[in-house]
Amino acid sequence: MNEKHLNYLIHLGDNTKDYIGNNSLNWGVSVLGENTDLDPYLNKRFDRYELFEYCKNPNINNLNALVAILSWGGMRHHHGKQLFNSNSKEIVLRIVGDLRNNTFKTRKRAFEVFQKERNEGNLSGIGIGYFTKLICFLSPDLNGYIMDQWVGKSINLLSGMNIVKLTSNKWVNDQNNSDTYEMFCSHIDHLAERLGCSGFEAEKRIFSLGRGKGKWRTYLINNYNPKKLKQFR
Repeated sequence: MNEKHLNYLIHLGDNTKDYIGNNSLNWGVSVLGENTDLDPYLNKRFDRYELFEYCKNPNINNLNALVAILSWGGMRHHHGKQLFNSNSKEIVLRIVGDLRNNTFKTRKRAFEVFQKERNEGNLSGIGIGYFTKLICFLSPDLNGYIMDQWVGKSINLLSGMNIVKLTSNKWVNDQNNSDTYEMFCSHIDHLAERLGCSGFEAEKRIFSLGRGKGKWRTYLINNYNPKKLKQFR
């Protein structure tokens, strides 16, 4: 890892306030409509630790767990409508159930199942940044981390390699495959060892906060230059 960037992150310590998502019930009603049977408890803004607790509750059905995660992640409403107003809804709910039932034995395998469905055109509105959120929160024993643009850029900067490929508008590219995801997660596991915390905590620190509120996010924006990264594969 790049020791300069790593030392800055170590120096920051755990000084990052947790990201708080959107009101989940409002998001769910906007996307699914007024007549959908949503859990009244969703009328709140989750932080990530509350979201882990909510999703592991066996009394919460798969739809409510899915709404909680997608709203926390800030999915755009039109993408949510794409997902829920198509055949994609039943497919993603089936995978949500498999994740919650610990069907997948590795994070790599969970990623492969999502990506297969997406490549076949069966997952409208939900890309890598969001289906890795589902892996993260619904099956935490897999230690599968969120591979969005900010965590992806952070791992690229810290490793000095272009591990996570981004589109021209900075989204995580569909060219990233399960090998990429495994490499990405392994780097977070290693980062966690250097920081002396869990993998999920390490991922939280490099996700940081936007709009000038997170010191690591600001540092990342000021130092990230894809032209200086070595090509991965």
